[in-house]
Amino acid sequence: MSRTIVGSAESSDAPSTRRPSFKRAGRALAVAAALTTLATLPSLATRAAAQGSVSIRPTVGVFVPTGDQRDLLEDAVLAGVQGTYDLTPTFALSGTFGWSPNKARALGHEKLDLFQYDLGIEGRLRNLTPTASISTRPYAVLGAGARTYHFRDLNEDAQTNFLGFGAVGVDLAQPAGPIGIRIEARDNVTAFKGLLDELSERKARNDLQFSAGLTIAF
Repeated sequence: MSRTIVGSAESSDAPSTRRPSFKRAGRALAVAAALTTLATLPSLATRAAAQGSVSIRPTVGVFVPTGDQRDLLEDAVLAGVQGTYDLTPTFALSGTFGWSPNKARALGHEKLDLFQYDLGIEGRLRNLTPTASISTRPYAVLGAGARTYHFRDLNEDAQTNFLGFGAVGVDLAQPAGPIGIRIEARDNVTAFKGLLDELSERKARNDLQFSAGLTIAF
């Protein structure tokens, strides 16, 4: 019995004599990895800057309710701002904020502001006119966000609904310049609960948006 205990004690002590060397090797490896990472950060930052491009564009267009929404809302001006960040030459993140001054037809044409904010993934084709002085790049976007309905003169809580959308359009721009024009058509689907939260359950409602924007790339 004593031999077993002593033997087990010796076997348990044996690995502990080797742990310091493993710890030193681990520390050395961690330090080497950290130094390597720090050394490569400038080149990674330069590469990311070269690949990524930020564009901002003010937009103006028209909001067109369809289906049941035409009984509640009117065609109206749509204004906003859109920003994109290029992840690759063919994919980008796209964020949009829009505002439309509208009127509620079913409520005596009360003035109503529509605020819309969303984020999407944008896929682009390569330039279809490489020999021309203007580049032509069609694109498509899928995304989601929200829309808020706010009455200007009624003492009612603003209603905010989930929104999903798909959009197609074309970018016309200088091949090597920062200025361009974007033309876009968008189809929105909202989880509508009513302008005053009057519906017992949410209904899928649809509208269209057509807009043009002046692109400024950085």
